[in-house]
Amino acid sequence: DSGENPHVNYEPSYLDGLVEAPKPAHAEQGPVYNARLTRARIPLTNDYQQAGERYQLQEDWEREELVANLVDKLSGVSRPLQERMVWHFLMADSDYGRRIGEGIGVSVEDVKGLEPLPTQTLSEAEEAWRQNLGANPPRDVAGLVMTHCVPNERDIRVPQDGAGDGQAAGNGHPAATESGRV
Repeated sequence: DSGENPHVNYEPSYLDGLVEAPKPAHAEQGPVYNARLTRARIPLTNDYQQAGERYQLQEDWEREELVANLVDKLSGVSRPLQERMVWHFLMADSDYGRRIGEGIGVSVEDVKGLEPLPTQTLSEAEEAWRQNLGANPPRDVAGLVMTHCVPNERDIRVPQDGAGDGQAAGNGHPAATESGRV
């Protein structure tokens, strides 16, 4: 009798595992649509503001780790790709792009002349940002709150025996709740 071994949850299996439930008898099911599927570009995008705001809202240690990870990964790619990526990071935030560029040897001057990608349409605000590439002020994050819950050392509750329980302390960490759990 098939399906007697509940520890085997794939099929086919010679170990007499579970068997998929019977499929519906009819080949077609669900709604019928009489429509044309189209793909269209969103006319106005804002590809960089949110990334720049997120960068600004991160803790210093988070920005350092992010930059270090990106520098590590971008160090192994071709120069044209490095330049394009630094351009994108500069479009998000001047400090972000500058720090990554310094890490891989690509300066603001190296990428200032790059045009948007052929498929990109920059908004007026993005075009103004591009004209001042590398010299823009930090993104305005007044009133915004980071919505992640990555604990750092000061946010971990450590019991007296020294074995951490992995719960964030309710000490002002933006992701901590009243109970102190994240």
